[in-house]
Amino acid sequence: MMDEFSKPSKKGSILAVACYVFAVALLITAFVSLAACHQNISRQLEQGVPVQGNELAIVNLYLTSCVQYFAFAAAMVFCGKAAPKVLALKNEMPVQVTPYMLNAPAEAPGSTFTEETEPEEDDDDWEGWGFREQDK
Repeated sequence: MMDEFSKPSKKGSILAVACYVFAVALLITAFVSLAACHQNISRQLEQGVPVQGNELAIVNLYLTSCVQYFAFAAAMVFCGKAAPKVLALKNEMPVQVTPYMLNAPAEAPGSTFTEETEPEEDDDDWEGWGFREQDK
């Protein structure tokens, strides 16, 4: 049985769907980029470019062209799953209205609180340091 706080809000559902749609768009972009990258490398190999010595360039081409889209798509799926839960937690928090203090706080009746102040000490010890009041 679901209580009223744990059910996802409408905002959470809309945000989750938006994240999933964006993740699908990123996945489509990733696969198109992967195909283009693979085709580019295949054409270079057909032209006689050796693989040996170019391993780093090949890996770099894959990393810079398509892997980032897979990572962002995974992040969007995570955000889509987390959004309803986070917004449900936000809805759990009761709204607390704190009124502004219009009047100064009044002392409680029968209060024996008095502010303790220390007596001011004579500043004779400053004379030893050369800080004397100069008469003008």
